[in-house]
Amino acid sequence: MRFFTTVLAFLTFFSIAYAGERQPIATFDWAVAETLSILDIAPLGVMQLNTYNEWTDKKIISCDAIELGLGSMPNLELVSHLNPSLILGDNTSPNGKLTNIAPTENISLFPITGDPWQAMQDFTLALAERVGRNEEAKRFIHEYEQQFSKLRYRLSGDEEPLIIIQFRDDRHVWIYGENSLLQGALDQLGLTNAWNKPTNYVGVSTVSIDELPAIEGRLVVLKSPHYTSSIGDRLDRDGLWQALLRLRNGNAVYLPVEYWPVGGLPSALRFADALVEALEAPTEPQPTASSQH
Repeated sequence: MRFFTTVLAFLTFFSIAYAGERQPIATFDWAVAETLSILDIAPLGVMQLNTYNEWTDKKIISCDAIELGLGSMPNLELVSHLNPSLILGDNTSPNGKLTNIAPTENISLFPITGDPWQAMQDFTLALAERVGRNEEAKRFIHEYEQQFSKLRYRLSGDEEPLIIIQFRDDRHVWIYGENSLLQGALDQLGLTNAWNKPTNYVGVSTVSIDELPAIEGRLVVLKSPHYTSSIGDRLDRDGLWQALLRLRNGNAVYLPVEYWPVGGLPSALRFADALVEALEAPTEPQPTASSQH
């Protein structure tokens, strides 16, 4: 069953990354860009595409999209040269200049209000309506629900609440809360989020790592590109972080990141797949100080 699910997920992700007709749509929102991809539309240009590809390992958005620069400071000359027929995304600051190039519409999944999974579906359907891909959107939503059901079946059903964190630096973390994309994935998997305090507009709270011991639940650490490149090694030598892990008896899960945590349905499913695989793995106890001598 696990092999079948893995193969099915691989085939789905492969088709997402490399299929799709080229349409002259530019976007300044990564959730929009990856949702266009599952609707079989390869966006012409995407803001900060290189950074996005660092997170997703180039496995969601078509690899021949063009980098458009920063969302707050787009390369207007390049955008004008590409001559898009439509510019999409939550990009309010340079809107005046962009509207001189092509029709511009602000569309975003965030902030999420109400049920996150329903918000993801509504966002996908609204975007599909705008680009004429209604049937494709309904089909993909149905397929994603089926894949989430298969992932949920693999879980034991008695998992403890999860604390999903992403390191901002070696002293602070972002915790994903109830109005986040990842909450929608947890809901579909039948898992509980241990964090229920107020969050920002993308569903994230910032806390110091010395606050984590007071939160009951199992730690889930997102190994972001920033974590992998600079923070992970420092934490391995950090006394406070190692003490926290010993306090929890090493009961932490580390997730490889090949998704954007504030993306759309494709990222939600990739996160869920990585999480279920990690939860299935046996826990390795954190070595105590006495056992290291």
